[in-house]
Amino acid sequence: MTPIHPGRTTIIIGTALLAMVLPTLSPAADRDLNSLLEALKSPDPVIAMQAAEELKKKDFPANSIVPGLAQALKHSNEVVRLTAIEILSDKGPQAATAVPALSEALKDKDPSIREAAALALFSIGKPAMSATPGLLSLLGDDSKRVRDAAVLSLAGMEKEAVPGLLQALGNKDPRVSAAAAEALGKMGQMAVHELISVIKKGDSSASRAAAKALTHMGQPAVSPLIELLRTGDAKTADLAEETLDNIGSPAVPELVKALRNKQQPK
Repeated sequence: MTPIHPGRTTIIIGTALLAMVLPTLSPAADRDLNSLLEALKSPDPVIAMQAAEELKKKDFPANSIVPGLAQALKHSNEVVRLTAIEILSDKGPQAATAVPALSEALKDKDPSIREAAALALFSIGKPAMSATPGLLSLLGDDSKRVRDAAVLSLAGMEKEAVPGLLQALGNKDPRVSAAAAEALGKMGQMAVHELISVIKKGDSSASRAAAKALTHMGQPAVSPLIELLRTGDAKTADLAEETLDNIGSPAVPELVKALRNKQQPK
């Protein structure tokens, strides 16, 4: 049975209650954009949520609603905050000006908000790279869902996130090092040489985490690992061999080729 997520349960209940109340209010369909943005600021969660739902349904230009939605991330009601984040996520790179507000939302007390903010930053992509420090801080979050969202977003930052992720590999918290390894593994070829360098340095915990990242990476890591197996010292060669074994079938053709080359007379 999937464990109950306390924060998500609170939001689901809150959404259900608001859904019961919203139909009783006067329709907001005739309100213009300025009226909706003003209603979004209301301390009354029902009024703010009604405005958020209308903004969600209408295809307003991103530049006209993103500032108001970013401001809504400070609303006292978590359902309003979550809905605002969902709209920003739908806007993708067009919501880039909301990155500072989303970065603050990564610190929200509610794990569902932290998760949604990380996923919105993933949707925005590279324009959100200033959020990298905040995303890195989530690698040790108590919620696995939040950690997974941070991993996905950091992997999408590509090279910009590599230095911070490499540093996180050596973190004493196994959740942090494992999450960093997963994010680097999702990056493929662009992080492979940095991970090989970590193994060569010989720090035990960081090397193990780097090997795990290379395992996640699969095929792009095979040739560099075979080279490490051939040229490294006994310790690094053993780890390279173990990692290739963990990669499994994608490593077999390269291993066979390397073995044949080794056996050919010079």
